Amino acid sequence: MIRTGRGGVEGAILGTVKRRGISLRYKILILLTTIPVLTLAAYLVLAMRVFESDKIAYVFDSTSNMSGTLATQVKTQLNSVLITCKPIFQDYFSTFSRTGQRAFSPAAGVSLQQEPLIGAVAAYRVKEDGGFEQTSLVEREPGLWSRILESQRATISADFGLAQKQGRLLRAPFGDDRVLLFEKFETGQETTIFAVVTSLSEISEMFKTAMSQQMYLIDRSGSILFGPQDTGVRNLRDLMSLSILADPGKKVVQGAETSNGADGRPLLVSYSNAGFGDLIVVSTVSREKALSAVSMLLRKSLIFFVILICLTVVISLIASGTITRALTSLFAATQKVSEGQFDIRVDVTSNDEVGALADNFNVMAAEVSRLLEQTAEKARMESELQTAKTVQETLFPETRSRLPGLEIAGFYEPASECGGDWWHYCEVGQRVFLWIGDATGHGAPAALITSAAKSAATIIESMNVNPAQAMTFLNKAICEVSRGRIMMTFFLAAFDRRTQTLTYANASHEAPFLIRRGESELKKRDLIPLNEVNSPRLGQAKDTEYQETSVQLQPGDMIFFYTDGVPDVRSPGNEAWGEREFIRTLVSVYKDFPSAEDSVERFVGTFQSFRQGSQLADDVTFFVIKNEESGGV
Repeated sequence: MIRTGRGGVEGAILGTVKRRGISLRYKILILLTTIPVLTLAAYLVLAMRVFESDKIAYVFDSTSNMSGTLATQVKTQLNSVLITCKPIFQDYFSTFSRTGQRAFSPAAGVSLQQEPLIGAVAAYRVKEDGGFEQTSLVEREPGLWSRILESQRATISADFGLAQKQGRLLRAPFGDDRVLLFEKFETGQETTIFAVVTSLSEISEMFKTAMSQQMYLIDRSGSILFGPQDTGVRNLRDLMSLSILADPGKKVVQGAETSNGADGRPLLVSYSNAGFGDLIVVSTVSREKALSAVSMLLRKSLIFFVILICLTVVISLIASGTITRALTSLFAATQKVSEGQFDIRVDVTSNDEVGALADNFNVMAAEVSRLLEQTAEKARMESELQTAKTVQETLFPETRSRLPGLEIAGFYEPASECGGDWWHYCEVGQRVFLWIGDATGHGAPAALITSAAKSAATIIESMNVNPAQAMTFLNKAICEVSRGRIMMTFFLAAFDRRTQTLTYANASHEAPFLIRRGESELKKRDLIPLNEVNSPRLGQAKDTEYQETSVQLQPGDMIFFYTDGVPDVRSPGNEAWGEREFIRTLVSVYKDFPSAEDSVERFVGTFQSFRQGSQLADDVTFFVIKNEESGGV
């Protein structure tokens, strides 16, 4: 139970906030200027030494940086595609079709239409035989995926197999900026591969329009995904020989080497792992062209670096002042909050992260004030619910009882603090009355109806009436209490110990099962539902007349009374126990006709094993009576 008051919450957050050391503005200014200056200065010194000792080393460094930068852009673009598709992927894993299979919902189609670069997303399940089965599809225009499958018929199966092995695969088989992106997900024992048709126009353009170098995006087999516009081959092996292509198993991060082109001219080659699947960015430049451009590149780099440093200093001065002014306002506000003043608000008009931080601070301060008020109210409500639960527990009889000629055992567990199920038994002369009912829903409203039913039953017990008459009186009581808003299914039976007959009336409740004791082992057909009469629910109409009927019991016969929450018990995976498993469990539990107490323990153990502690969807209530062998009084 929560007992934290306003003083306790304030005490947890109050404290002393002090400013220490160098001002944040100066720290930001030093950081924004020193790091770029030191980085660029170190780069210039190293570059000059490299140029003096070996100009070729400079070219390698430049092309490696270019390939690394482009590799980062490729990774960023492809990760952006996956982030864009993430809601569609999540929609697939959280949606099931009528057949119970995962599928895209209409919301996935709406999300796809809002992403102009995504053409289609297809989900494939890996079958047990190693094949692939399409389970769902969402596409921008009808028939797009079918046309792609038709055009890639010769290679699509191999691509899916490689995607399953590697987990991620990229193919560019269309001759333009469109690509096929394969992404594998494993959920439990099921493997799903998504095929995404998307456009990488920016990446394609970067590879086509590279001026001083020729840039290629390849995979470990050497296949060219993107390259210069005039490239007439589809595999880099046909243009040059590289060590990374000679050993596909070798790990590639970043490197450079010399090679000879197809025309015999020497090439300077650098490459970088894109960090996405097995993609590699390769940059090539002819040795002759690289040496002629070194001097010009050095001059331009010096000018660029000087300008960049100047701009960095200017921007750092402006940015540090803007950021620290807003943070100073937040600092002052936090001091007031630490003193317990939660109505403070920060007025920051910037649209960056600092502005968002100020907005969140304002929301937090208001929310803390509101939560302090709600904490006491929540504690009061929890106390009242606990009291209601304690009171309702007094409505139920002892769960184990042995009456003359009759053994009774039962079980009850509510789905929330208060439940809407109720069962009861009582002796009236030579008859034993057996009551079980289920109010609509569960919680406090349903619990009030069960209390009304218990009160009415206490009065009805003294009237010495038949089950049909008792049901009529009980219906009028429920009608008066609920006024038609909450109804109740009910089953009422009276067992006459002298005649060994069971007379019952039913108000749309689940029919109990009569379990006859025979010479052979119990079978499913031996479970006899007591459904000869059935009338409207209690509380539906005040003038309802209820019918009754009787059944003769034999020594050793058992009857299983229950509510609809029993077969609706669910596993942690939200799988319902179901009627079939419920009946199968009944046959298994009662095959040797145990005592009522033993049968309840067996039944509870079976459904609790299936449930594994998951939340109940509805109240679970059942009880068993057994007509003892002796019979009579």
